[in-house]
Amino acid sequence: MLKYAIIALITLELVLLSALVKVPANANIRDPEIFTWDYASLSNTQVVCKKVVFHPTNRWIPESSDMEPININSLVVNDSYCSNLTKPV
Repeated sequence: MLKYAIIALITLELVLLSALVKVPANANIRDPEIFTWDYASLSNTQVVCKKVVFHPTNRWIPESSDMEPININSLVVNDSYCSNLTKPV
């Protein structure tokens, strides 16, 4: 009887551990992106709509810093993406 109780407990433990360790579904997490009005380049006065995407990176940062390492990529897009934003003068 004791042997069956021990086998049942070990089986229950294995079932619970396998249920807790399951890998979540393959969900795609998109990088944060925003649309904003900005200058086309540093020396240019033309204002364009840009899509700015933030990619987390694995670079080293001092522990005393409260920032996270990221790469920022921007791309000029159609003005319709910024149509709900106020265009700077």
